Amino acid sequence: MKKDDIMKYRKNIAYGVTGVALAGFMITGIHMQADAKSNKAKADSNISAEVTIPSAGIAKLLVNNENSAKSNKAEEKNADIELSSGIASILNNYYIDTLANESKVSIKAVDTVLSMLPAEDAEDTKESEATDKAAEEAAQEEQLQQVSSIVAGYNVLGVANVSNYLNVRETPDLDGKVLGKLPMNAGCEILETLDGWYKISSGSVEGYVSAEYILTGEEANERAAGCLATVAKVKADMLMVREEPNTDCTILTRVAYDEELEAVELLDGWVKVNIDNKFGYVSAEYVDVYQTLPKGVTIEELSYGDGISNTAVDLIEYAKQFLGNPYVYGGTSLTNGTDCSGFTMRIFEHFGYGLSRTSREQANNGTRVSLSEIQPGDLLFYSHGGSIGHVAIYIGNGQIIHASTERTGIIIGNAFYTTPVCATRIIN
Repeated sequence: MKKDDIMKYRKNIAYGVTGVALAGFMITGIHMQADAKSNKAKADSNISAEVTIPSAGIAKLLVNNENSAKSNKAEEKNADIELSSGIASILNNYYIDTLANESKVSIKAVDTVLSMLPAEDAEDTKESEATDKAAEEAAQEEQLQQVSSIVAGYNVLGVANVSNYLNVRETPDLDGKVLGKLPMNAGCEILETLDGWYKISSGSVEGYVSAEYILTGEEANERAAGCLATVAKVKADMLMVREEPNTDCTILTRVAYDEELEAVELLDGWVKVNIDNKFGYVSAEYVDVYQTLPKGVTIEELSYGDGISNTAVDLIEYAKQFLGNPYVYGGTSLTNGTDCSGFTMRIFEHFGYGLSRTSREQANNGTRVSLSEIQPGDLLFYSHGGSIGHVAIYIGNGQIIHASTERTGIIIGNAFYTTPVCATRIIN
């Protein structure tokens, strides 16, 4: 018997146990009286007559009358009457057989009766389970809120505990559409606790992630403490990145509004930044410098038949498998470390396309296309100080996948974080 059943019928059980005890005393007295009499047949007759009454009384005590009292439905009353009669008959036979065999009355009679008590209504059970689950989730949320986040901008901090990327889904199930991804050690705001899932917000993406892969509370703070990075967030429309910390030097590139650049060093009025694994300087006046965790990114899942080459769809999905893997200057391994051109070379090589080794050389591979006509699968090239110094694969929706820097590794980002200088199409 379940603990919940015992609590529900505790009053009836108490009545029943009392009734069984009283019946035991009565039966014992009758048994002693029977031994003193000389006429065994008469004694047996008296025992049968006496036992029938208490056993029926016990059954009535044990029957659940609380539900009948609260309900006015005739069918429930009829069911209780029928149940009472059935239980009375069982107990009557039980005690007669017990006395006939001259054995002791067993308390197991209580279990026999309780097993026949009316079961909870299925709808009531579901409602109770739903209430319990909601209460448990509310308690979990309250517990999470009790730990203050050490990272600015987060009230209830969660940290992605994965080796590459964690899918963010539209619904809290594994069949839910993928809306975006959380990179390794990304921070997220936990908005809601569900059954094994968290609703989160991080960067530009909001959706559901498996709670199994999210650190919370003190664990999240401990992980965050070792993963915080200093960034310079651009607050100008197009911020110039210069070769030296002055306005008289060469402009290496321009960075779009709201982009976060890795801040390497704070100088007097300038911030040294790392962009595409190249160093430059931006005016401190046009950036906000702070510490933060990586953030989630939205992605658009490509489908066959959307006017995009099937090979391009397959190529982009293949490239996503290596998100989060390390950047290594001069490397060409998709798993152990690669630079930007090594990444594009290996991805296209998997589909039978041969690309040159460096980004500058790859700009001459394939067919040049206008930036206004780029399609998923095209290569975008970026300039640093007048020469091409970076390459990425365009994946649609204004995004690229590329091996960026040693800190970020292979990531998905804004295709126009800086203005591409040209684009080529490898897949015809």
